[in-house]
Amino acid sequence: MNARWVQVSLLLLAGCVSVNKSILAPNPTGRTFTQDEVAVYFESDSIPEHTRLAILNAHGDIETTDEADMIDELREEAGKLGANAIILGDIEEPGTGARIAGAVFGTTTERETQAIAIYAPSIDRAR
Repeated sequence: MNARWVQVSLLLLAGCVSVNKSILAPNPTGRTFTQDEVAVYFESDSIPEHTRLAILNAHGDIETTDEADMIDELREEAGKLGANAIILGDIEEPGTGARIAGAVFGTTTERETQAIAIYAPSIDRAR
């Protein structure tokens, strides 16, 4: 099998999540955080005092991504902006009609979510 074909196939199987961001405030510490250092909160959680840094919108094809891929990508992007946590919104799955249309017309069907990238001093391990 052609090595190039294998590389392309692996990229497609790995999934692809796109994240768009709207910056709300500059990085308060000048540092970045790794994906593992970015905590995940839900809107119903008790969230520590924080500064909102960005609104993150993520979407990915339901055939090649899952919810974990989306959350990981949001955490990674938030960390690059200086956020040490995200407040995750609901993950919206495409309806049955959209899935059928995608199958019939060969188009992608995507799940979507939104998160707020925040910096919470009380959970910063380096402070």
